[in-house]
Amino acid sequence: MKRVQCSGLGLMSGSSLDGLDIAGVHFALEYEPAPTPTLHKVEWSLACAQTFSYTETWRKRLKYLEGQTAFELAKTHVYLGHYFAILVKDFLKSHPFQPDFIASHGHTVFHEPERHLTLQIGDGAALAAQTKITVIDDFRSQDVALDGQGAPLAPLADVWLWPEYDLWLNLGGIANLSARAPEGVLACDITGCNQLLNALAEEEGLPYDADGQLAAQGSLLEDLLQFWNRLPFFTKPFPKSLSNRWVQKELILPALRHSASTADKLRTACEHIAQQVRLSVETLAQTQHPRRMLLTGGGAKNDFLVGRIGEALQSTGVEVCVPDAQIVDFKEAILMAFMGALRLQNIPNCLKSVTGAKRDSVG
Repeated sequence: MKRVQCSGLGLMSGSSLDGLDIAGVHFALEYEPAPTPTLHKVEWSLACAQTFSYTETWRKRLKYLEGQTAFELAKTHVYLGHYFAILVKDFLKSHPFQPDFIASHGHTVFHEPERHLTLQIGDGAALAAQTKITVIDDFRSQDVALDGQGAPLAPLADVWLWPEYDLWLNLGGIANLSARAPEGVLACDITGCNQLLNALAEEEGLPYDADGQLAAQGSLLEDLLQFWNRLPFFTKPFPKSLSNRWVQKELILPALRHSASTADKLRTACEHIAQQVRLSVETLAQTQHPRRMLLTGGGAKNDFLVGRIGEALQSTGVEVCVPDAQIVDFKEAILMAFMGALRLQNIPNCLKSVTGAKRDSVG
């Protein structure tokens, strides 16, 4: 058995476009190094964390990048890597943390695993050159090349870092769920979440619907709810993942074109998310009887949405648990640091049981 200790920075730029999350995490890993490195025990602690909000210029640049030229894409990839380096340096000036490595997810531009395509930008070479710290990035491509979904990545951290739970729900730009199963862990993307809610809030000139206050004032739109719930994605078997493009085309655009008030559309969006969470939990619970679910991500701060999810899950007997604010806000950045720590030891960090790939891999 081998034991190693390391400290890493996890960087996460999510589809909600709210900014770059950075988490400094200490790890102690125990694993069997041969013949295939196998993890046995994880100890960890979160030392420091901070979110750097994107400027409006960067937010718009990333939001509309998909339709730009190849040159603009390449330029943004490099410039974003340099920008990440500036933010990392600012972070390390404010926090007494000495990282052995940086694990950067990058910012997703395309994710179409059925075409063997996934692209996260934010040049790791630029980030390494400017910070003089080892950088690990491009975590999804190997799994997609092995016919996997390349997502979700969260179940690995869910099982090892928060083992006291049976289900883990992250309400980020896209909601995703992990669950214990006899074969290991199952997971899937559920539906659009903060991407959808924030896009609707922008109709009122707001960056987001604080605490779900607008949604709480709205009425349910049965036609829009049924349109969303009948989309073919929701009847696809596990494993499955979503792209930002799908959320924009199938969820956001139909909502923006709807003539109802913003409050009504937000109310309906929260109901749609809650119903799809319940259906995903019920599907995964066919072979398991989960008791406790960890709820994280920006959507965990939306009191109305959390209330709708809790009510939708009453029939399942699942207890919804919201942790302290740092875990709510920085779970995905912690995940990236964990994936980086595993990568340095050549321990598989992408699981075939989750993604449907041909085998576990080191991404």
